[in-house]
Amino acid sequence: MTTYWPSYYKNFHCLADKCQHTCCTDWVIGIDDDSLERFSKNEEICSKISDGCFVLKEDGRCPFLRDDNLCSMIIKYGEDYLCEICKEHPRFYNTVDDHIEAGIGLVCEEACRLVLDADKPFELCADDGSKMELPEYVSVVFDESKPLTEILMSISGGKRAPSKLRAEIFDQMEVLDQEWSTLLSKLIENPVSNEDEDRVITEHEREFRNFAAYLLYRYVGVGRFTAESTYLLADLVYIGCGLKEIARVFSCEVEYSDINIEEALDTFA
Repeated sequence: MTTYWPSYYKNFHCLADKCQHTCCTDWVIGIDDDSLERFSKNEEICSKISDGCFVLKEDGRCPFLRDDNLCSMIIKYGEDYLCEICKEHPRFYNTVDDHIEAGIGLVCEEACRLVLDADKPFELCADDGSKMELPEYVSVVFDESKPLTEILMSISGGKRAPSKLRAEIFDQMEVLDQEWSTLLSKLIENPVSNEDEDRVITEHEREFRNFAAYLLYRYVGVGRFTAESTYLLADLVYIGCGLKEIARVFSCEVEYSDINIEEALDTFA
């Protein structure tokens, strides 16, 4: 099947040692079977594997992550030697009808920059040069004849959780970093009004349109989840968080926990 990528993908490159939030710490790295077989013939690598995963150091770093935040496996054996998850992260793939729609997750700070800073709607492009129109459930947020606040109410079916309740729902999920729970607690104690949420969204309309489009694209048109997640980001920006950084943290806490994303999609179906 043909795989289509957002047009900004061609500009994506791992920041490696320049990344402020390396993906090579605090993640359990499950190794695919083909890579396990390859690694089993390499004692240096095999000695750092247990139960199909790399054994992290006491500080949570990958055993192959050097002090300068470069990967010793890539340096010694080349990028093609990596296991599947290390080569693919933060990419995602959705099979839709007769094609695959791929993208890059906001958990990566460089992906976050590319997605949120885009100054025009992205296109879907294949390696052979062919293009595909954006699905209507994605392109709707790029309709600049309507304010994004109006579009969010439309795609959510007119539903909108109060700020406090929304924060409580996300705070009840699995917490990966306590700072995330601390931020949500601030919203629970001092909820943000609908008017202030809308004002924040309007002030950063381009970035929020791109954020909403990303979620609609990745989760194939799930409108209520997209709207509530956008409102949550607006709440967090209102209390002083930087938009790009809190989008990355949201992605890390919600999207990259299988438990949390399933619960969020079910709750805001």
